Parts: sequence; C-alpha cells; structure tokens
Amino acid sequence: MVNTQLKILRVFGPTGAEVSSVLRGIRDDGCPGLRLLERDGEFAICVQVSAPNRAMAEQYCDKWAARLRAKFGDDVFAEGETSLAQATLDALLEKRKLLVAVDEPTGRLLGSLLQPLPHSEAVFDFGTESYADPQKSRRITVPEQLLRRFPGDIVQAAAGRALAALQVTGADYAAAYMPASVGQCPFVLVCDRRGAVACALPPDMNDTFIGNQILDLLRRRLFGLQLTDSCITFRPGHDRPLLVVSEAARSRGNTVRFSLRPRTPPTRDADHTADFEPMLDFDRPAPVSPPSFPQPERSAAPDPAAPHRRDAAATPPEVSEPTGVIRFETDADAQTAAPEPVQTSGPEAPRHARIRRARPVEPPAPADEAPLPDVPQGRTPAPSVLDDDIPDFSADLDPAAIAAAQAADDAAEAAGKSASVEDFTRAATQLFDASAVEEAAAEKAARKTDKKRRRKAEKPENGPVQPSIKNRSLEIIEKSERRRRRTVILGLVVLALVLVLGGGVLWLFLRCDLGARPAAKSYGTALYDTTAESYLGKALERRPGVVGYLGWPGLDGTLVYAADTPDPETPESGEAPSIVRFATPSALDAATPGNTVVECTGSDYKVLADEDTLKQNSGFTLYTAGGVYRFKAIAVYYFDPSEQGAGAFDLYGSTDLSSYYDYLTFVAGIQARSLFDTGVDVGDDSRFLTVTTHSDESGVLLCITGRLIREGEAELLNTSAIAAAEEPLLTAAQYERKGQPMPTVSTLVQASVDRYAQQSTAAQAARKNGGTGSDTAADTADLAQRADDLQAITDSLLASTDKLLAGLTDVAGSTSAAEADLNKGAEGSLPEQTVTVDQIKTSATPEPTATPAPTEPPADSAVAGETTTEPTAAPTEAPQPDSSGTGETINVTMNGTAQTMDLVQCLAMVAQNELGPNAPAEAYKAQCVATHCWIISQSGYPSVLGAEPGAAALAAAQEVAHVLVTYNGQVCFTPYFASASTGTASAAEVWGNDRAWLQAVDSPYDQSVSSHWNTNGNSSGTARFSRQTLQDRIRDVMDIDLSGVDPNSWFTIQSANQYGWVAKIQVGPDAGVGTVSGRWFRENLLARQSVDGRSLRSQCFTVSYNADLDCFIFDVYGYGHGCGMSQWGAIGYARNGWGYQDILTHYFVGTTITTY
Repeated sequence: MVNTQLKILRVFGPTGAEVSSVLRGIRDDGCPGLRLLERDGEFAICVQVSAPNRAMAEQYCDKWAARLRAKFGDDVFAEGETSLAQATLDALLEKRKLLVAVDEPTGRLLGSLLQPLPHSEAVFDFGTESYADPQKSRRITVPEQLLRRFPGDIVQAAAGRALAALQVTGADYAAAYMPASVGQCPFVLVCDRRGAVACALPPDMNDTFIGNQILDLLRRRLFGLQLTDSCITFRPGHDRPLLVVSEAARSRGNTVRFSLRPRTPPTRDADHTADFEPMLDFDRPAPVSPPSFPQPERSAAPDPAAPHRRDAAATPPEVSEPTGVIRFETDADAQTAAPEPVQTSGPEAPRHARIRRARPVEPPAPADEAPLPDVPQGRTPAPSVLDDDIPDFSADLDPAAIAAAQAADDAAEAAGKSASVEDFTRAATQLFDASAVEEAAAEKAARKTDKKRRRKAEKPENGPVQPSIKNRSLEIIEKSERRRRRTVILGLVVLALVLVLGGGVLWLFLRCDLGARPAAKSYGTALYDTTAESYLGKALERRPGVVGYLGWPGLDGTLVYAADTPDPETPESGEAPSIVRFATPSALDAATPGNTVVECTGSDYKVLADEDTLKQNSGFTLYTAGGVYRFKAIAVYYFDPSEQGAGAFDLYGSTDLSSYYDYLTFVAGIQARSLFDTGVDVGDDSRFLTVTTHSDESGVLLCITGRLIREGEAELLNTSAIAAAEEPLLTAAQYERKGQPMPTVSTLVQASVDRYAQQSTAAQAARKNGGTGSDTAADTADLAQRADDLQAITDSLLASTDKLLAGLTDVAGSTSAAEADLNKGAEGSLPEQTVTVDQIKTSATPEPTATPAPTEPPADSAVAGETTTEPTAAPTEAPQPDSSGTGETINVTMNGTAQTMDLVQCLAMVAQNELGPNAPAEAYKAQCVATHCWIISQSGYPSVLGAEPGAAALAAAQEVAHVLVTYNGQVCFTPYFASASTGTASAAEVWGNDRAWLQAVDSPYDQSVSSHWNTNGNSSGTARFSRQTLQDRIRDVMDIDLSGVDPNSWFTIQSANQYGWVAKIQVGPDAGVGTVSGRWFRENLLARQSVDGRSLRSQCFTVSYNADLDCFIFDVYGYGHGCGMSQWGAIGYARNGWGYQDILTHYFVGTTITTY
C-alpha cells in the first residue's frame, strides 16, 4: 500500500520567475512531486511525496518542505490553507497590536481582505477610529514643518500622515497606499513608533495584490523579518530619499531596484554621504556586452591554462545589473552618452612580458617591427608560479593609463632598470600572502649587506625561482609546526587551569558541606536529634552567623542565623535565597515569660496557613549550642507591622511578658487572630517562639507561635484537636481588599480572654494547683480598661468603613438587596449549530430513558438566572416524568440532579422559575421555546433551575413543546437574560464570536416593566468599588501598577454598541497592554469586588471617580449578559399584544419558527 503526503507552503514576495527557478532546482535535486499555484502575488507550493508507509512519506515530505523553507526564507508566511491576510491577522492578535489606515482608499484595500476573517475587528478599526471619524480625520494630515523641509517628497508626506494617524488613534501601526503619479511609482507604506518602511509596487496591480503587499510589509515589520529588495526603511522627518521612477518603468515586472542619485540642493554634512538619495526604478538595464577585442595569435598546441582564462574571442553572455543593488550616479555618468571602445593587449601579454624579462637587454625595436617577436627555437620560456593564477587585469583599465604604463616599462627596460625574476616572484608572493611582508623586509635588509647572494640571485632564471619556492615551502611547514606546538602548549595550560579550578571547587564543596540534613520523616526520634545536632555543629564551625537549627515534622529544616546577619545578595538571574534569623533577643532561657521572634526573609512557611499542612507541622524544635527547645503550635495568624488603629498588634514589642497584663494581652491577641484552634493549653507563665514568614498578600506576614513544652509534659502532638476558627481577626488591609468592614476588635479579644480564662482554670484544676499568685480583681479591671481602649479604636475604623457605604440603600445582605452575589452573565462557551430538526424528530421517543446517577451541576450555564422582584416558588425536587405530557423526554440537570424528564414538565418548571407566577401567556410560551432550544444546543445534561409550575406555565409548555427556533434548518442556540438597557448586545460583543441570529436589537419595554433596570453606585453597593480595592485587584490580575496614576484615567471605554453594551474597555493609561473585553472586565476583573462583595449586574455601564468617597461609581443598565432574549422585554411585548412567535423572531434575527 502506498501512502501519499501533501504539504503546502504559502509564499509572498518573490517574482514568479524566481519561484519557478527555485522549484526547478528542487525538482532537479530529486523532489518527486511539485505544483505551483499563484493568485494576487501569493504562491502556493505543493509538495507531494509517496512512500511505502505513512512515517516515511511524512519524513520525506517534511524534508523537501524544509529545503523549500531554507530557499525562500522569510518569504514563507504560512502552511496549508492559511492566507496572507489570516497569517497577518494572527500575528497582530498574538502581538496584541492595532492597525489603522490613514485614508479611505487604504482602508477599503485592507477591509476587503480582513473583514471576512473572525476577530479582525480586534486589530483593525475599519475606519471607525481614524478616517471615518470626521474629527479625527481632520487631524490626520501631513505636518506643515515636514512639507516645508521636504517639498514635493511624496514618501515623506505619506510617512508624516501615517505618523499623525498613530498619534491621533493611539494605534501601533498605520498603513498608507499612494497611487502612481507623473514620475512617481505607486507604493505602500507602514509606519510604527520605530520608523517607517516603504515598498514600491509594479504598475497596473489589482486591489487584492496591493492589499496583500501592505499585509506582507506589516507581517515582516511585526516579526523583524528581512524586507524585499523593493523596500526602504527610514524615519519620518529625517534625510531620506524620494522614491521616483521614470515613465519607462511601466513595462517592468513586479521586481524593482534602488539606485542613488545626487540630491538637489546638496546637504551640509561634512562627509557628503547624504548628498545622494535612493531612486526607485522599474527599468531593467539593457544587457551589457563586453567589447570585442582582436584575438592574439596562439600556437596550435592546447594551452593547459586555458580553462582558467577568459576567452576574448568567445561571445560573451549578456550581463545585467543585479536587481536590488545600490549604485552611485555621478555627473560624469550622466554626461557620458556611451563608453568608448577599449582595447587591451589580451591574455597573452603577461606571457610575452615574462619572455622579455628573461632575455638580455636589447635596444628597442623600430616602430615598424613586430612588437613581440616569437621566442627562438630551442629556448623554452622560464616557468612562473603566476602562469595559472593571474588573470588579465588590464581589460577593465583606462586605455590612456595602460599606454602610459607600457611606455614606462619600455623606458625602464631600455635604461637597464628592469626588475629581476626574483623581485617579481617576491612581489607576487606578497600579493597573495600578507604574512610574508615582514619576511620580505628582512630579506631586503640582508640583501644590502650580502652582495654575493644578490649576484647569485640574478643568475639564470630557473635557479633563483626554485630555491625561493623551496624556501617558502619550508618556512610554511616550519610555521605550521610552530603553530601546532603553540596549540598543544595552550591546550596543556588550559587543562592545567581546569584541573586547578576543579580542585578548588572540590575543596570549597568539602569545606562548606555540612553532611546529611535531618529527614523530616524521622522527626521526634533520637536519630533526628542526633543528626540535627551534628549538622548544627558543623554549621557553627563553617558558616559564619549560624546560631541554631529549626526542625519541622513535615517540612525541611533550616539553619537559624544571628539577628545581625545581612540579607543574602540577589542574583541577576532570580530571587534572593531566604534565610531564617532572630528578629528579637532570645527569651527562651529567661526566668520570666517572654516571646522570641524568628523571621524568615522569604515565604517558606506560608503553606502553614493550610489546615492539613498545619496538622502535619503542629510542633517544631529549635536546636542551639546551648540546648534543645521543643514547641507546640498554639496560633497561626496574619500580622501587618505597619497597621495602626484598633487592629494593631505589637508583636516585636511583646518580648518581655513578665507582667501578667502584658502576658494576657499577648495571648488574647494571638488567639483572637489565629486561623485555627489548636487545643493546646497556653498556661500562665509560658515561653513562646514566633516564626514569621511572608504571605501571598503584600505587606502582610504569616506568624506561627509555639509554646515551649514544659518539663515533664508529654511531647505528643494532638493533630486531631486542630480545627478552623469561626471568625479570626484579620488585618485591616485584608478587610479593605475584600471590601468588608472590620469586625469589632474588642469583642473578639474579649472572647479570646474568656476562652483563655476557661483553659487556665481547667489546667489549674487538672494540676490541682489551688494557689493564686496575683490579684485577680486588679487584673480583671486592667483587662476591662484594655478592652474599652480597643473598642474606641475599633469604632474609629468602622467610621472610615462607613464612609465607603455612605448613602447606599442597596447593600448585600439587606432586605432591599436584589441578590447576595452576582457574577453571572454569558456563562458557557458559544456552541456551534449542528443539531437539525430531522435529528430532533428521529430522537424524539415517547418512552423515557434510564435516569443517570446524580451529578454536580456544571459551573457554566446559559440560563439567565437573575432574580426578579416578582415572587417565585422555591425550587422543588426534580419531578418524575408526567404521564399527562406529550410523552417526549429531555435530558437535564434539574436543581442539581441529572435526570431524564418529561419535556412539558421540564419546560413549565423553568418558565415558572424564570418569569414567576404572573407573566403573560405569550411570554411563558416564548420562554419555553427558548429554554427548549437552549437545552438542545448544549451537550450532556445541561443545568437548569425550576419551580413547581402553575396552570398557565403548564398550558404554555403543552402548546409549544414541539416548537423550535431554527436558522437554515438547524436548531438555534437561544440564550436569555433578565433585562436589557434599551436594546440587547450581539454575540460578538459578549462572547467574541458572531452568530447571524444573535444581533443587537431594540428592547424598549424593559425600562418600564423590569425591576433593578438601573443600578447606580451612589445608591447601590453592587455598583460602587473602592479605589484601593481595584488598584490591588488590577495589579494582581493584570500586572498593571496604577500607583500614582490619576484615577480619572484608569478606565476608558473604547467601544460600545448603540445601546451602551461595552465591547472593549482600556484599563490603565497604556492601550497596548490594558485593553480587555467588557465581558471579562465584568465577570473576571470586577467579580465580587464591590464595597459589599458583589459584581456589576451587566456590561452596559459608564464609570466615574468620586474623590470624596475615594470610590468608582458605575451607572449600570439592564441585568444579565445581554445577548439573546430579554425576559422582561418579552413580558413587555406580550403585554402590548405580541405573540410568542413575534417575540422570538424579534430577539433572534432572521430565524424561523418550526413545528415538528
């Protein structure tokens, strides 16, 4: 069986002749199958390979495709069926860049290519933000200073206009097309912040080719690829040339070349480099043939050097200037109409010159004699090392210069000053080997002092040459040997250095190695203690600053350093390593109670905020040179060192707890803040060790406080007693980020004091210690005073929190609130329409199928789900199929239970839950049909909510159970929501993908019939957001720091439809980084971030900043995601006489109501 593989490469840039030439070469190399398709400058190169199996076919096909990619380089823009427009669009989406056109013609060229492609509106404005906007269009003009500096320069003018478009629109790229004019070729131009690039075009190109040229130029600019020969790069406003072609360029193909012409007037630069400017020309230079020269006479014997010489008698091939080269045109070139014929002495001249130098000096021959007599018989010309290597250099020299040089040679020969063969050989050797220059100078000095050697060198020609060549060969060999020796010596030196360096590293490793670290799994055993003490002993000797070792049952232990140990240096490639060190003096051996603080400079112990991790590490041990200290964890809590007010806690100041008041304050403070109740008895005179580490929240530390195990106390850790605290006291910053008010601190502290008192009493009773060592009445009075002080500070904090909620009548949890939380909208993805009516007819069966096991409801659902003000019955248990229905069943997850239900019963329950008990009959019918189609469009058991249906809902469901909304014969995806503004949103504005029947339409009755149609941050907590909360949220989610940025510029709505539904919104001042969709802004960024923990009710809103409240005030219209059928709108239409068919075809544009 033969397997065939096909791969298609898409190419743009080269000419058809260039592509065909490459393919011929690939075909000659053995590629079995090649096809070439071309349209509007795009080439599709098909490689087809057959092999015995699929793997071999794929391998060979990839091989030939790689060969073609190497040949075409950056001209390959995609594979398969991807067009140049799609490839450029994908690149813009990947780079998150925006493109605009400077004028309407350019916009039409680009729009015709990009408009059919999905998501094109995300990268191209189609003129809405540029030339189609009258105000912005007037600002997209050529700067006057550019016109004054470059009068008549069309390229500079086009670049200036493109730069103005960038400044007006804030886009990343601007494109322009300039048609041909007198003496000016058509060209396209792309401008960005780095500069501009222009590309000349052939004449008579269609619109698609021109648009493709712009997109290819943009693609190359995006990825920094190599430009074609017909492109130039420059900065607008700087000295760059005009792109000019002559009228003769009209017959040129799609390959152009650049040349430089003198600039008028010349520049003032000192080096006159800018006095020439590129000239763009389509003219193909005429073929240039070398001039013909008379062929010197040759002997009949074949010349062995002939293959290395140019044949002057042969017809020279036509030579054209290479395309894309740069040449300089001078005034002399312009004045010279045609080059004069030049004759040279031909390739035989060097041989005759050597013959003359080999003869004795004779008087010059008369003018009428032959210039070069034949060599006498029996005398062979002296061989030369240059016979096969030196071409005829005189062919390109000026005739007058050649004649003058010949006359000078004849005069020197006549005067007896001709050079010897040795001199000529030495000069030629130096010409081809620069390394012999120094040796030639040494030989010249030696020749002056040794006359015998000089006379011997001037004897017969064969003698001097051969020893010179031999000496030269020996010297080359000796140099090679010396170079080899140097290489060997250098290698030995490098090897020695490597060995020394390796030895040093090994010594350093052995010097710093501390041996085996204690294994956490052996914590609590003698082996662990022995290993930890050994490890610490070596560290005390070899690591400066080490004073202890901290071990955990479920975490890796670490060395503990002294308090004055500096932070480790941060390497360039990453974060600084963390260390653990004492932050306060040790109070572990003090005679009185105290707290010792050990800080971790990193976030190694932040995992202890997890309950399971804490249960595995409910105790820890500190090993020091003076002893071993074991602790049981009594509290895990958050601590903000910079916090002020009622929630402030002085951790670092609570080292001396000798006073019972200070001791009680410390214990009550950490227990009130503890995230967990560990069940460990604190005691009355305990010593504590607190370990601090950085948490996930900026500026907030996580603290783990342990109590030193008393002498005789069991060291067993009771992990089963650990439980999460009901309401731990957090930091003020954490409450502010959550948008929640801070609880009453004094109440929590008082509860902690009471709990401690109960624990202390129980512990004392257990120890049968009846003595009291303090004045209980006095301590109680001090504690009451402390509680009153904390209450006063807490009240001041609550006053600042009340400022955020000032004037609100709609607050989460209140009786006037519409919901406890809202983070709903366009749930789920936008499905493709694949279910036909015929499939529904086939699958409809009167008998229910087996009910699947109950499952959790899916997280995503397209049900509107927003609560209305009209009373609705509570959701009931999923009913069994009703025998009085149609008999048809449907698979759903009703109220959390996956099951197969009777169709009529299911539709009636959903309609009752969504619209309440008092909706018009036609609204019930529209809701039933929309629910039916939506369930069909989903897969599996989609989740819905239902209530016990009334008679009206059941009657409506019975009537329309077999009615569907279809488009082109397929069942439509029919989402619905609570209420619209004055109209709905399209699928593209909500989900980002378009559907023909999900378009924005009018919905005029929502405002008059719906509840919660408008929510404003001045009265509703769901539309008021704290500035600090959003600043932290934007930094955490989008990595954009808005510190110091004017809040009025934080949010800019970039695009919204005619009804106000926001499609794009810019977060922060940088449009290239912070532009997001309105749906993501509402459902992700602002989810649960309002001052009362809720979210925006829809993405139809405007926003402003209130400096007095330090909050953002949103003005929101509608309720829900906004796409499809508005439920309140359907009620309004039904009350005004519309039937359910009219309602459905209004909200779902272009659909058909089909009954099966």
